[in-house]
Amino acid sequence: MTCRLLALDIDGTLITDDRRITPRTVSAIHAVMRQGVHVTLCTGRSISTSAPIVAHLPLNAPLVLNGGALIHQTHPPRALYLRNLNKTMALKAVDRLRSLGCHPVVYSPLPESRHFYYDHPNPENRAFREYIARNPGRAQQVSDVAEAVYGDTALVAISDLAPRIRALAPVVQNLLPETTVTLEISPIDRAYCHLTLTPTGVSKGGALRELALLLGVGLSDVVAIGDNLNDLDMLKVAGLGVAMGNATPETKAHAGYTTDSNNEDGVAKFIERFILKDQG
Repeated sequence: MTCRLLALDIDGTLITDDRRITPRTVSAIHAVMRQGVHVTLCTGRSISTSAPIVAHLPLNAPLVLNGGALIHQTHPPRALYLRNLNKTMALKAVDRLRSLGCHPVVYSPLPESRHFYYDHPNPENRAFREYIARNPGRAQQVSDVAEAVYGDTALVAISDLAPRIRALAPVVQNLLPETTVTLEISPIDRAYCHLTLTPTGVSKGGALRELALLLGVGLSDVVAIGDNLNDLDMLKVAGLGVAMGNATPETKAHAGYTTDSNNEDGVAKFIERFILKDQG
């Protein structure tokens, strides 16, 4: 196979469950970059939350961040593609989600999206409590999350037990047809699921298509590796979509190949077996 652009999800894919990049994975990625392959991250993380990964593993292509709402060049830092949710739509989203008994969270605008705001979260939501604990600098509790919508926002989100979010997704999409509804099983606790609302057309796949165009790479020469529901679109866009062994059933069903899990060097094994073998 020919690979000119390799797109890697982070959580559940590039890093292990204890949030490490293994030496074998680092070595495999460095090897494909030496052969001229563009390697990017394609993640729901922001500039700040992906920074530790980027520092540990400098890559040679702009990054696809915030679920595809941002394409970010690191040197020099510059946004190449950016889509925020406008204030009117963000306020409408907060109102509609509240009408469904949900607890919306608002993220400050791209490109930095430095903070997220919440008011009265469900105290039984273990995943969200842990998320707050892991992001002490970003998490901002306010009296009314609607008041945190000063202008455009990166996204509006909710988090709850996976069956409830899956049931709510079509309802939310019907109430807010001008947005893109994306689901992601929580990497913190797989019993929970996140639902995010972004502008129409925003997805990892859409941004990966834009990045390939910027780099002059045909989609048939793109390989994307992921594990979660928000990776489905990029796996479909790529010439070859690869699912991790720990991926959701839906992700595996839409992948052309399934490698080992994130705790078993699945990314490195795929690179070694298919990309380095064919391009070495």
